[in-house]
Amino acid sequence: MENKHVVKEANLNKIRSVLFRHRSATKAKLANESDISTVTVNGLVKELVEAGEFIGGELIHPKIGRPSVHYHFNYDFEHYLLISIQEAAGKLHIVANVVNMRGDIKISRNQPMEKVNIETVIEVVTEILAQKSEITTIAISIPGKKIDSKIVVSWRDELNGWDLESEIAGRFGIPVHVENDANLATVGYCKEVAIPDYSYVVGIYYLPMSMPGASLFHNNQLFRGQNGLAGEIRYLPQLIGQECASSFEASARNLVDIMCIYNSLLAPHTFVIHMEGLEQQALEALILENGVLHEQPNKPNFYCADSFNKDVMAGLQWLAMSNLAWL
Repeated sequence: MENKHVVKEANLNKIRSVLFRHRSATKAKLANESDISTVTVNGLVKELVEAGEFIGGELIHPKIGRPSVHYHFNYDFEHYLLISIQEAAGKLHIVANVVNMRGDIKISRNQPMEKVNIETVIEVVTEILAQKSEITTIAISIPGKKIDSKIVVSWRDELNGWDLESEIAGRFGIPVHVENDANLATVGYCKEVAIPDYSYVVGIYYLPMSMPGASLFHNNQLFRGQNGLAGEIRYLPQLIGQECASSFEASARNLVDIMCIYNSLLAPHTFVIHMEGLEQQALEALILENGVLHEQPNKPNFYCADSFNKDVMAGLQWLAMSNLAWL
């Protein structure tokens, strides 16, 4: 009986995945794409329609054969609250969006954090939940890192000691996921441009005249290392104990040196760079000028991302939906 249940759930996940990607399809297409018999698909689709995950749509009349129903994925079956705590003009802001499973924004909020404390975040969550109570998951990006559930390193140390996961989940009974914003920007860019899951990706986030950080992403997972310390570029031998670069040009030179190190150690398929003021053409020129990269056998792709905050939001969508095994 247990095996039957496991097989059935696996089949449900297959056709969920197919319809999520295609948006709409007939039972015949679902059966063909999922490699499940039409008889089995009939029963599974009936169950998913009754649950509200699929929506039965219009009747299609082919030139030959019997008419068939077009089914649509119900992207409003779940909604997520995405919260980005981000810096703007030297101050922290809370950007909050309620989105559906396709990323369509239903509610949006942007406000400065006049008081940088955990209660300000909880107030935003309370206000939004009063407008949209059916939230499945809350995903939060932070300018910092956490160990277990507590933030230990953050923007100007202002968020240190916060336990957003326990505090918010405890108050509202909704699962909460918290992740570093630079990690999420790397993930979000990969999802937005459809970089294959098998790719080894190194993301580098570098605000000029500050210390950079790196993200490691592969097979739809972030590699964090012990205590989440993987990717702490500031502890490379040539940077540890050093002052931040004093100019954009010096920061750009540091960036290329860092890419050489990661390219040698990890041999990634792809580098994703978030560096304010650096454009793709300038990045490619820096790479052409560098002799070390030309000598190295690994030849990755290099991408200069346009919008850090946009990619963070895409990463938050991934984080919120990470419990859905069929994705």
